[in-house]
Amino acid sequence: MLKQLISLIFIALLFACQPTPKGEIADLIYQNGTVITMEGEADKATSVAVKDGKILAVSETSLVDQHQGEDTKVIDLEGKTLLPGFIDAHSHIAMGMVLLGQANISSPPVSTVNNIADILQKLKTHQEKNNIAKGEWIVGWGYDPDLLDEKRHPTKLDLDEMFPDNPVFLMHVSGHMAVINSTALAKVGIDENTKNPDGGMIVRMPNSNEPNGLVQETAVYAVRKGLPLPTPEQLMVLLEEVQNLYASHGVTSAQDGFTDYKTYQLLQKAASIGKLKLDVEVLAGFLELKQFLTNHGQDFGKRNNRLRLAGVKIVSDGSPQGKTAFFSKPYLTEVPGCAHDCKGFPNLTKAQMADVMKQCYEAGIQLYTHANGDGAIDLFLETHQSVIDSMANVPEDLRSVIIHSQFVRPDQLELYKKHKMIPAYFSNHAFFWGDTHLENLGEERASFLSPLKASMDMGIVCTNHTDFPVTPIDQLFLLGTAVNRTTRSGITLGKDQQLTPYEGLKAITINSAYQHKQEEVKGSIKVGKLADFVILAENPLTVAADKIKDIKVLETIKEGEVIFSRE
Repeated sequence: MLKQLISLIFIALLFACQPTPKGEIADLIYQNGTVITMEGEADKATSVAVKDGKILAVSETSLVDQHQGEDTKVIDLEGKTLLPGFIDAHSHIAMGMVLLGQANISSPPVSTVNNIADILQKLKTHQEKNNIAKGEWIVGWGYDPDLLDEKRHPTKLDLDEMFPDNPVFLMHVSGHMAVINSTALAKVGIDENTKNPDGGMIVRMPNSNEPNGLVQETAVYAVRKGLPLPTPEQLMVLLEEVQNLYASHGVTSAQDGFTDYKTYQLLQKAASIGKLKLDVEVLAGFLELKQFLTNHGQDFGKRNNRLRLAGVKIVSDGSPQGKTAFFSKPYLTEVPGCAHDCKGFPNLTKAQMADVMKQCYEAGIQLYTHANGDGAIDLFLETHQSVIDSMANVPEDLRSVIIHSQFVRPDQLELYKKHKMIPAYFSNHAFFWGDTHLENLGEERASFLSPLKASMDMGIVCTNHTDFPVTPIDQLFLLGTAVNRTTRSGITLGKDQQLTPYEGLKAITINSAYQHKQEEVKGSIKVGKLADFVILAENPLTVAADKIKDIKVLETIKEGEVIFSRE
């Protein structure tokens, strides 16, 4: 017995002196940090190994002994927090790209506009800085009438005196309406005889058919077509700049939420020459569906050089703060261009929506539908039911996404769950327009905006987004609004819908990956997934809730390559 014991001790000591068996050699090893894997709140990882742009290993202890080779780069996180890269559930990266070259006429905290005089000065400075000649367009974006001292939209009369020789286009912060001056109205052929288009409105002067300059929803489309675009060479430069902006906020996967065909071609070219540093999820605009299906029907769902034609986008209503979102009950305040029973209006008929929906469902293409008001959501749900009832074979995994779902009702959430739909919420509204919604809609409706908590408690997979350039692409600010739901005036709007920080992170990581049918590829720190990470200066799970928005992004890593560094 003694001999056997001595032999066992000798064997144990012999193996204890041997080096740890080497596993596959990593290109990178991150260690000595807090790793929030999003694979479960109880995970306590501190080290991650990367090889060939994918995650090789995740551990609670150092991975150096097992995976370090001569060329392995070991990065000491020094207690910082490593997360999966943020996945943008909905924004407009191509629109942001173009707007980078235009005048920012937003109110604080985005820019410095407080009144119409400030707008005029911003436009004048932009004109002079860019040597915009007579007859050329002057474009500004982001004005918000609810935050102006005048508490109204600008009109053509505000613009005409300073800009008599230039067409001027001011995009509302929502992107669903615009103000143009008299020169622009003449240029695009809008006058007192022009009828309102289906799903849109040309707002008139009091007691008159004369346009006042404000165009809403589909009435904006004709105006936008006349706006000048940067050259292809300029667009490539702007694409680089806007990707840098996204990366600076920890985003490794971006969305272009309503892509026209020319923009898709530009993104294809950028992808083919290696100019996409982010994954870009493209939603083809339904207005050009035939062209997309004819030329790229086989490309839907496929990822190619970081570009993926993810689905098709329908726009069923407008903006709640702009009072064009479609509700089942009226707004409580005056609505421009409407005299009574003002509920907003749908952009599409049920038949138009059904036509696009059926084409997508039959082709197995994921459908994304913009719907803010509960009236628009009713329209979508009724159309969905009628379309699937008419189909002999309905694909099992549609994952239809209702973008914004801003004022969804509890009974509608039950239908979301039944049909396995994904609401893509927009919690930034609580801060930016929460006070406005209280005034326009009343406490009951306003308090249930973006009901992330109710959805998660029901087992509905939901996401959260910034809708950039409607609000800044800042993901930590977005997380803060989901956790705090505090308005500009300091009111907590819908306390029962506040998320925990971990729940808030799910909505911008693994849930967003699921929304895009990419959960097997990204969204969490798991062996085999892409090495897409963000390094934060502080841990959002442990800082005070009101300080989450102040956390700094230190680095953003895409497939093992640093694409942003604060240093």
